[in-house]
Amino acid sequence: MGLFGPRRNPEDPRQLQIAVHELGHAYAWKTAGFTVKQIVHEGNSGYVDVEWDPDNLTGYVVGCWGGFEAEDKWMRAHGRRASRGNSSHDISNFRHVNRALGKDRLSESKARSLARKYVNRHYTAIVAAAPRLITKGRLSL
Repeated sequence: MGLFGPRRNPEDPRQLQIAVHELGHAYAWKTAGFTVKQIVHEGNSGYVDVEWDPDNLTGYVVGCWGGFEAEDKWMRAHGRRASRGNSSHDISNFRHVNRALGKDRLSESKARSLARKYVNRHYTAIVAAAPRLITKGRLSL
């Protein structure tokens, strides 16, 4: 990792939580029709590099919830719940972009339901890829 980040450890629950979260975004956005260039895990944070489609804002807002839904499913499997605080940036993006949809905006529950559906469809792949993402630092879909 380097001098300022944690050592990459694919068995560290916090690093797995972050990896699952980022992979949840990636699979949700890919399912919504976006091109996922790479998923990056930096030890104590991560992000997804995506080619955005400005004509598919609905897909974007659903993908904003993909990280939370994947993380929550993984956390529940380990006897805990995901914190919305970990997803505050994603939730803010959801709200901001969703407002731009005007009459076509999605309720939070509808966006989360769609994200959960996408995550559930790919959950086995998400969990399998999480340790590889931690070890390699970046993956493509």
